Parts: sequence; structure tokens; C-alpha cells
Amino acid sequence: MTEYGIVFNLDTCIGCRACQTACKVWNGLKAEETSFNPEGYTNPVDLSPNTWMIMEFLEGLMGDSPFWLFKKRQCMHCSEAPCAKACPVNAIEVHPEGAVVIRPDKCIGCRYCIEACPYDVPRYDPISNKVYKCTFCIDRVQNGLAPACVEACPTDALEFGPWEELLQKYRAAGYEVYGDNVNDYVGRTHYLYVTRKFRNFGAEEGKKWYEAIGFPENPTGALPLIEAGRNVGVGLAALAAVGAVAHAIYWRAKRIEERNKTEK
Repeated sequence: MTEYGIVFNLDTCIGCRACQTACKVWNGLKAEETSFNPEGYTNPVDLSPNTWMIMEFLEGLMGDSPFWLFKKRQCMHCSEAPCAKACPVNAIEVHPEGAVVIRPDKCIGCRYCIEACPYDVPRYDPISNKVYKCTFCIDRVQNGLAPACVEACPTDALEFGPWEELLQKYRAAGYEVYGDNVNDYVGRTHYLYVTRKFRNFGAEEGKKWYEAIGFPENPTGALPLIEAGRNVGVGLAALAAVGAVAHAIYWRAKRIEERNKTEK
């Protein structure tokens, strides 16, 4: 089975939001009523149960030159998938193609995946009591099609293909790449972010370019705490079971002893 990736090229994205619209249309997601955002042009301002990806509009200065920078935000589809490890009912599936997918029919709304996610992506819907996020268009990928966002991009800022081939292609072309080997918590991500133009973005503030666009230097979440709590729960359950069995044995022994006394 081929492992796939999606490259997002910061240098060629024009912020048209065609990918954002395509995501809505393909997944049948409801439109959201929005209002003027005084802090910028990102709209909607955040992910939600009905908005699985957004285009973030960043602006600033590089030296004395003003610039626009557009960043696509959605699930990163981590190879280690901490959200899937956190789910107590196995409602999150990690596909060999690279997609990390929440099964709404299995989700119980516990929100452990939200706590485990290092990129603050999954969103809880209190109406359905389910959690939602980008699916990597796994239904399209498994039928030989590229994800909807990739198909819609007019400038080829999004490219879909075998993960390893994409990584080698952009490394060889001199691009900086984020996502190929993040850390032990995340592993690698199946969304790869690349740039040559903005490689020095954030340097004046002592940041790496990917930190300057919003990625944490060492992304982590609450998975260790969730697993520790789960292990404590299992241990307590085991102790309770042992206690119940011991009590049953003691009760039965007492009953036999009382019966023997009565018969005498």
C-alpha cells in the first residue's frame, strides 16, 4: 500500500481559498455565518465541526519589505497519531495511505483526542456529541483520486503523491521542509510544508520559519497523562476484581462453615 502525502508550498499559494471551498463542498459541510475579523483576513477565524480547514492570512515585514503569507491549516495526519492512541473506543483509524480518520459512528464524544492533539485541530460538536476534523479525503484517495483541496488549487501550491517521492523532490529543489521528522510524539506528518522564499521568516525574532507561521518547535499534547490515567484505571479495576473474587471465596467459606455447624 502506497503511503501518500500532500505538499503545501507557501511560495506559490495566493490565498484564493479554493481549497477551503472545495473541502466544504466535497464533505457536505454547512456554511458558517461569519463577520468582519478586525485582526486580519482569516475567515472563518478558526476550525470548527463544520470547517475542517482554513486559510490563515499572515502579514508582516521581512527587512523593510511588507509581505503576505498564506498558511493552510487542517489536520496534519501524524504518523504516530497521538489522537488515535488517546481514543478509548478505537474510533480513530490510521490508514496505510497516511490518513488519520475519525469514525463518527464510533465516536463517543470523550474529547481525549482533542487533548492529545499537538496542533489543536479536532473540534467537538455538542449537538451530535462527536468530534470532527479533516479526513485527508480518504474516500477519494482509496478510489484513485487526489484530495478535493489539491484538485481545486489553481497555482499548484498543493501537490499530492507518494510521501517519500514528494519529500525527495522538494529537498532536491532546495526547499525547507516541515513535517518529515518532527519529534517522537508526532513522528512525521502527511502534510508537508515547504518554502524557499520564507526560509528566513522569523529569524529576526530568533525563530525558525515554521515557528513563525504557527507550528510549535516541539509539538506535544496530553497523551502521556491520558495513558497514565488509563493505566491507573485498569489497575484499580484489576484490584476491584481481585477484591470481589476474594470476598466471594470468603463468603462461600463462611456459608459452608455455618452449614456444617447447623448439621452437627
